[in-house]
Amino acid sequence: MVENVMTNAAYWRDRAAKTRAKADLFRYQSSRANLLKIAEEYDRLANYAEQQLLRAPTVSLSGRSP
Repeated sequence: MVENVMTNAAYWRDRAAKTRAKADLFRYQSSRANLLKIAEEYDRLANYAEQQLLRAPTVSLSGRSP
């Protein structure tokens, strides 16, 4: 089963961390600032993904919702 990337908070947190690491390599402040803004957006997507998982109905082992 393919997981929906929009509900995978770990994926977005990893992207944010990697983007912040790249930002540290840039010499110009404006470039760093742009990458840090992108990282913040990835964090927002991670928060959104977590909220979607909290709202999703749970399924019991029997296959029925509780």
